[in-house]
Parts: sequence; C-alpha cells; structure tokens
Amino acid sequence: MRRASRRYAGKVRRQLTEGKPYHAEEVACTKDGKRIWCKSATNPVFDASGQLTGTVTLLTDITQVKIHEVLQSCMLQAMIQEEPLEKVMELACREVENFAPEVLASVLRVDEQGHVHPLAAPSLPESYSRALDGVPIGPNSGSCGTAAYLGEPVLCSDIEHDPRWADYKHLALPLGLRACWSVPIKSSTGRVPGTFAFYYREPCSPSPLHERLVEVSVHLCALALEREESRSHIRQLAYYDSLTGLPNRSLLHIRAEEALAEVARQEDSLAVLFIDVDRFKQVNDSLGLTAGDELLRVIAERLGRWRQHSDIVSRMSVDEFVLVLPYCGSEQITEKVEQVKSLLTAPVSIAGTLFKPSISIGISLYPGDGQDITSLIHRADMAMSQAKQAERGGFRFYSPELNSIAQERLALENALREALTDGGLQLYYQPQVCLDDGRLYGLEALARWHHPVLGDISPVRFIPLAEDCGLIGELGLWALREACRQLAEWRRNGLEVPTVAVNLSPTNFHNLELPAFIEQVLTSHGLQPGDLTLEITESVLMDSNPGTLETLHAVHEQGVRLSMDDFGTGYSSLSYLRRLPIQELKLDRSFVLDLEHDATNRALSEAVIRLGESLDLTVVAEGIESEAQHRLLAEQGYHVAQGYLFARPLAAPDLAAWLRARRQD
Repeated sequence: MRRASRRYAGKVRRQLTEGKPYHAEEVACTKDGKRIWCKSATNPVFDASGQLTGTVTLLTDITQVKIHEVLQSCMLQAMIQEEPLEKVMELACREVENFAPEVLASVLRVDEQGHVHPLAAPSLPESYSRALDGVPIGPNSGSCGTAAYLGEPVLCSDIEHDPRWADYKHLALPLGLRACWSVPIKSSTGRVPGTFAFYYREPCSPSPLHERLVEVSVHLCALALEREESRSHIRQLAYYDSLTGLPNRSLLHIRAEEALAEVARQEDSLAVLFIDVDRFKQVNDSLGLTAGDELLRVIAERLGRWRQHSDIVSRMSVDEFVLVLPYCGSEQITEKVEQVKSLLTAPVSIAGTLFKPSISIGISLYPGDGQDITSLIHRADMAMSQAKQAERGGFRFYSPELNSIAQERLALENALREALTDGGLQLYYQPQVCLDDGRLYGLEALARWHHPVLGDISPVRFIPLAEDCGLIGELGLWALREACRQLAEWRRNGLEVPTVAVNLSPTNFHNLELPAFIEQVLTSHGLQPGDLTLEITESVLMDSNPGTLETLHAVHEQGVRLSMDDFGTGYSSLSYLRRLPIQELKLDRSFVLDLEHDATNRALSEAVIRLGESLDLTVVAEGIESEAQHRLLAEQGYHVAQGYLFARPLAAPDLAAWLRARRQD
C-alpha cells in the first residue's frame, strides 16, 4: 500500500529529524485504486551517532469511522446553523461523492400524497431533477419511487433492461446513467419521507464502502427530514388556525405588513375586509359545536377558493375572518364585497339542515383609513360592528365617526357589566288585569337602567347589547332573583300579588341547572312555583339545542308557569307550539294597535284567542291603551289585558302605592 507522501515529505522529515513522531490522517489509495482514509503513526530510527537512518510507520484504515465523523459533523453543523433542508441534503451528497467520486448522490422527498420531489442532486443535471418532480411512487417507478413504495432498498444494476425503469429510462440513459441504487429514508414511526440514491455510469452493484456511506447518510437524512417536519409542524401551530388551516392573526400581520409595504412602494391602494358570521352563537347553541365548526370550515374553504394570488385570508377569532386585498381601491371594492357576500351566503347543508349563512362586513382602505395594518384591521372591525348594529347581513365602510361610536359602545358595555354587580339596574312592574272582573292577574317585571352619567338607557338599547356581549344570561338570572325578592317583600307588607312574570332568553334555557336555581330562589324567599311565570319569546322555537326543551319541561314539572311572549311576530309554528309545555300566550301589541279601525288586526287577534282556547291556554293582550281596544278584546273573549290603559310600568314603591289605592277603591 502506498502513501501519498510527496505532499508532506518535507514537513515529516523536519519533525522526524527533531526526534518527534509524526501523526496524520490522509486519503490514500489501495493497490486496486480504491480511496480510503488512513491514520498514520511514523516514528524516527537513529543510528549510534544520532543520524536519522529510517522510520517505522503504522497505517490504520479509519474509513468507516471517518465516514461517520465527517458526514455527521458537516450535516449537524448545518442543522445547528438553521440551514435550509435543501442545503443540508446537498452537503450530504457532496461529502459522499468526496468519499466515492464514482457515484452521483441524490435525495428525494416524498410528500403525503405519495409524490417525489428533488431535494438535492448536485452532480445530476437540473433538467433531470425537474423531470422527476411530482412523479408518483409505485412498484415500477424507477429505483427511488419503487423504494419509497416498498419501504426497502431497490437496486437496478442495469437501468436499460430493468422493467422498473421502463417509463423513466429515457430520462437517465442519455445522461450516461446506467445503474441506480436507492434506499428509503425512514422516520422514527416507520414512514418513508424520502429516499437516498446512488447513480452509476456503468452497470454495477454497490461496494462495501458505498453501503457504509448510505448507512450513515440515510440515518442523518432521516434526522434532517424529521427536524424539518417538526419545524413545519411548529410553524403550523404558531401561524395557522387548526380548525380551518387559514393563517392566524400572527401570520396575517406578517403577510399583510409585507403586502402593505409593497403597495406603498408602488403608491397603490389596499383594502381590508373584516367579516363576521351573524348569529354564530345561535348556530352553536341550536345545532351543536360540531355544526358550528363545520360552518366555519365552509366559510374558510369558500374564501380560500375565491381569493386571488396576492390576497390574504385569515381567521381572526371564533367567527371572524379578515381579507386583505392588495391593489384594490375604492373603484373595485364594492364589486369585490358583493362577490364575497354572494359566495358566503349561498345555502349549505350543516348537520343535515339546509342553512343560509348571514355575514356582516366592515371595510377600511389604505391609505385613507390608516397607514399601518393594525389600524386598518381595527377600523374595518369597527365598521363591521356598525354594520351588525344597523342591519345584520350588510356591509359598511369605515368613517372617522365610527371611532366615537365604538368608544361609546365599549363604555356602555362596561357600564352594563358594572350595573349588574353594583345594583345599577332595577325592575319596573306592569300590572296585568282580568278582563271579566278587573281582578289583578299578575305583574310583568321589566328591566330598567338609569345611569348616573348617561341617564335613562332604553331596554331597546341595552337588551341587544347584553345579547351581543354575552351578558343576557346573567341579566335574566338577576331579574329572576330580584322579582322573587320583591314579590316576597310585598306579601310580607300585606299586598296581594298573585304572580310575577320574568322574561328569560333562550340562553338561560341552555343551562341545565336552571330548574335547581329557580328552586333555590323560590325556597329562599318562601315562594311557591305557581307564584312565578317565565316569559319566553318565539325564538326558542328555532332553538334545537337539546338542553333547551329538556330545561323547559323540567321547569314546567316544577310547577312554574311558562308564557309565550310576543306571539305571532316571529317563527310561529303550531307543530312547535304543541311541543312546548306553555300555559299562556301573549298577543303582541302590534296586533292591538289600531284594532278598532283595522279589520286585519281584528281578524288576527280573533284567530289567536280561538287558538288559545283550543289549546286551553290563557291569552294575555298587551299594549291596550284605549277603551275601544279594551271593549273589542273583551268581546273576542280575551282573558287578561296589560297596557297603559290600566297602568304604566312602575317602580316597586309606586307599584305598592298603586296596589294600595286599588284596594281602597
């Protein structure tokens, strides 16, 4: 075995002459021309006069160790330095080719759909790698596609005549590639995310050196691929919404800032659309969380399908999405919004129910409405909130006036939260009287709010606010507690009040603990279930939440009366009405208005009282303000009346005075 000593002979001679041994690691060649790594230890031999007369050299073949050391060092260092996966794989191929110049190394990635994609092949023509991109794996997909398909090494020692190369040899043979040995790269779970291959320019089989090179390389490539997949998974978790797969808030800001910078450089426009799914909570409550998730995925899929190449789609929160449209100004935006509305509101089957989504959209434009993406998104959000308040299912552009409106609404929401805890709310009570003899039938409790700074705030304003900000359930429970407390106090003071009616929202009936809560409140004030009436609106008819009907029946079985408020104005359905355990219907005031002059209203009120009688329900007429209305309703057979003709809603002390005066009369 010869050493390539000429390159360092002078250095070796000087060191040996000084009596020092010389150690080195060098590439050497064997007699048959194979390259190996050698570790040499050369010791000097001196004669009696101290002259260097010879040397004794020990050569050790360290190729196996060196392969692992060199490959591991270069690849791990590249990974530590956060080099791209392609760069890491290219390093592996080049180092392997340094050990074995007779081979051409290649690394392919296999995607989840079973298609191969080149990662590195520094010694192969780029045109060849491009031709392999996207090729499906299979039993006859060359060496690499077959190895990935079978999950085991595949040697094609003669590409020209191997049937597994029949469809691909026209790519390899013109390049002088005659043989290929491919080994699957396996993950820790046994999956095959890639392949490592050696190409040869002559028909042949791998040598022991080649086998060792592949053994080490495949292990390190698997590590690099798993690391890349872990990083991709972390990026997915950090920057993408897990339900819809859309970019989340963080990635939206990154991409939108880049888009805004590009638009600014070109002095062009950009639009931001803030999209909210109307009544999404009702979908969740009625059809279940799974149905809500399905609806969100449908919205996301439709937006993703509609977007242009430069557009950005993101899911901001539970039921809110953001569209960023670069190069879209005031001339194009209205048409774009109409397209989005038409797309998103198309009917869709959700949980076996045909559902027509409703969306509200807020719009802001660069540069007029803001200079940075945070401001533009915030202002589009404000415009969306205004659109929802004005009319759900519409859209609105941002205007400076919306700032003050949004601030006022936020202040009002905070004030309502405080009022629920510090006693800022109070109940007024409106009497209900029997039409046949004028007896007091009961009282309806109505929430009122007087703010020390804002003054009187109408229920028309704060009830929808409570629904929007999630306080409506808490508001209902507060009214129930306060009404029962007040009823007990009146009775202790000798005032006869047969019953008190409290309005509850459908949200309250989603709570399976409501019956227990009612029992605790009644017991704590010494009241009976029959002393309480709960008024529900017709929206409960559309509520398919399984807990709603269960809770309604549980409350009914307690002995608490149930009344259907505003009957005839919403989703009236006789089939639904039969399922509900109600004892009372309330004719909405809109049917009482102009009753004496409107034949249609008289016909409708007549129909409602007949329906009530057929179902053995007490029917209460609301909004009676004149003697003519009083007379007509009495003639039609109505049982109970409520309205300004008898009394306006009164604060508790005024109601007590009204009761005492009535008793004296």
